[in-house]
Amino acid sequence: MPKGKIKTPLPVTFLIIAFLCPTEFSLFLDGLRIPPHRLALIALLPIAFGRLILQKNLKIRSYDLAFIAFNVWTVVIYMYHQGQQEGLVYGGSLALDGLGAYLVARTWIRDVALFQAALRTMGYAIAAAGLIALPETLLGQHFIHDILRVITGYTHPTAVETRLGLTRAYGTFDHPIHYGTFCAALLAQFWYATTSTMERRKRAVLLAGATFLGLSSAPILCLMLQVGMLVWEKLTRSTHNRTALTLTAIAGLYIGASMVMERSPINFIATGMTLDSWTGYYRLQIWEYGLQNVVANPWTGIGLNDWERPWWMISSTVDAFWLVIAMREGLPGIASILLGIALIMRAVVKNGLMHRDA
Repeated sequence: MPKGKIKTPLPVTFLIIAFLCPTEFSLFLDGLRIPPHRLALIALLPIAFGRLILQKNLKIRSYDLAFIAFNVWTVVIYMYHQGQQEGLVYGGSLALDGLGAYLVARTWIRDVALFQAALRTMGYAIAAAGLIALPETLLGQHFIHDILRVITGYTHPTAVETRLGLTRAYGTFDHPIHYGTFCAALLAQFWYATTSTMERRKRAVLLAGATFLGLSSAPILCLMLQVGMLVWEKLTRSTHNRTALTLTAIAGLYIGASMVMERSPINFIATGMTLDSWTGYYRLQIWEYGLQNVVANPWTGIGLNDWERPWWMISSTVDAFWLVIAMREGLPGIASILLGIALIMRAVVKNGLMHRDA
């Protein structure tokens, strides 16, 4: 079918738009705030789950079971720590986000054409997010949240932070990191979704420019990592056993760097390759003391309870996805989500070996 004839499934488009909607559009129900993307997922999750069970061309796979197990464990563990009502609300919200979005993609994006159509819609969404964020970065005001605060009466906490003489943009998102991650995460998928060099460059410039407006180190490092992997994939395309060789090379470089550098390579990346060296150092401390909490509470984690750390680490925030799961949900939680990812990667590789154009 000619390019552009396949349209993104309506539920996928609906969910992408919902992620772009500001938090001020949340529904307040009996003291509970339900943001737009969760409203969309509440509507779509039963339909997606029904499609997974009932449609003949869909089968429940091992990775589906692993992701379902992870989200069930999420609800159970928060109910265990926080009590039935609070735990069900908090754990259920996380499970709705994780399992709901997964099943929408799993059941409606079923072939390469639909995947490319969804990426085009995501490209439009990132472009829109970037256009909204640009004046914030240049003019130093969070226009969307400021305007909607007056209209809706709901105040979302924001702060005017500057880096490199520019303001970190929120756009329609809750935080600059959320905005940057939304823009940066799919660079590699956008790159491989087309064979046109010009189209690839346009997409890369779009994602890089939009990501930069958030002035967040983690999303920018995410872009750099993807660029490095794309370059390495091209250079090693004709090399046999390149995965094993790549892992060996990374291990060798790490060991070699550790022997000649005064500080560890991870320390160098965290403090020397970020926009703010202090935030990089602080994140290292989060990992150090966060892992100590994991070791102390390996099976059930700590839930939403405060974690042990030095007195000078005032904030309880842990802005590290994998670490916070291990801390709050214990080793069963982190093991189940990693198992799901490993199983789906195995299925992708197996399918790719059978269908080279997939």
